Amino acid sequence: MRSEKKPWSPLLCDELIKEILSRLPVKPLIQFKCVCKGWNSLMSDLYFIKLHLSKSAAKDDLEHLQLMKNVCLGSIPEIHMESCDVSSLFHSLQIETFLFNFPNMPGYHLVGSCNGLHCGVSEIPEGYRVCFWNKATRVISRESPTLSFSPGIGRRTMFGFGYDPSSDKYKVVAIALTMLSLDVSQKTEMKVYGAGDSSWRNLKGFPVLWTLPKVGGVYLSGTLNWVVIKGKETIHSEIVIISVDLEKETCRSLFLPDDFCFFDTNIGVFRDSLCVWQDSNTHLGLWQMRKFGDDKSWIQLINFSYLHLNIRPNEEKSMILPLCMSNNGDFFMLKFTRNADDEYQTILYNQGDGKSQVSVVPSGSFRTLLWRNLKIFTKSLVIPY
Repeated sequence: MRSEKKPWSPLLCDELIKEILSRLPVKPLIQFKCVCKGWNSLMSDLYFIKLHLSKSAAKDDLEHLQLMKNVCLGSIPEIHMESCDVSSLFHSLQIETFLFNFPNMPGYHLVGSCNGLHCGVSEIPEGYRVCFWNKATRVISRESPTLSFSPGIGRRTMFGFGYDPSSDKYKVVAIALTMLSLDVSQKTEMKVYGAGDSSWRNLKGFPVLWTLPKVGGVYLSGTLNWVVIKGKETIHSEIVIISVDLEKETCRSLFLPDDFCFFDTNIGVFRDSLCVWQDSNTHLGLWQMRKFGDDKSWIQLINFSYLHLNIRPNEEKSMILPLCMSNNGDFFMLKFTRNADDEYQTILYNQGDGKSQVSVVPSGSFRTLLWRNLKIFTKSLVIPY
């Protein structure tokens, strides 16, 4: 007797559905929350959020990356920011930018991004407060407790934002140089706050700094990293990378490649490697730390003359900002030239043959960039608390 065939089922198992959905961009996933209760809860499931984030971070394209910067709109006390897809800078004739704001968060400005979350800081009479938010999902954390430092006659403050995988918590680190009086040297303080904590904590073993870093700390593998001048006096100071371990809440110093000048040095992360570069307005040199934490593992990846890009250093002021690096080592960069038109160009630099492809960013697109405040990030479903 011939056995009956089981009817074919059109249903997919839950694991296969998760695998398919985890490969999609954030925007359709948010729309899919309306499909059913199961999918709605899936988009808030911590395992699925981390699975989706890991697949997005592993992509070797520009489609999942965005640039974001603060936008000043008069005296309106709200978060106003502008963003655009990185891919559109390199591949589109017309760039679409997105202006957004959070009306219930007065006075906040962007200081860092990590795993699709953003950190904003608001200065108040008592000190500072921070909050975290996800631009894609428009979810905002509650405000932090007030951050305060030693009283003085002047203060400069810098922030960094990153992720502590050991506690599965996002943290912000604040560095402050406070001038106590006219005849006393500056006091260096460093404090840390984690999402949901009840207070700020002092960081252990932070060295005395001569001056603050130019940009916020960059995140890599559970650490935040700054280029600083360490020491009380210029004759006894040295240029180093200060690396803060977000799990242990301690810090250590890493040496830079030889002949680095603090005022020309920038720091970033490309393909999970810490990199530093110098833009001297005549050349761009970029080094990579092959093994993180080993300051003897620096190698130079890029060293090209501005003349290679038809830039005339004596006639125009230009700056080059590396944005990201592909798996094959190509660098995507943004060049700004200070002239009558404030011209922006994109650069695709091939390490293998040293060739560059240069194209002009469409007029009127993503203009008036605040250069050092420009953040690149991956869109995600990560919850900011």
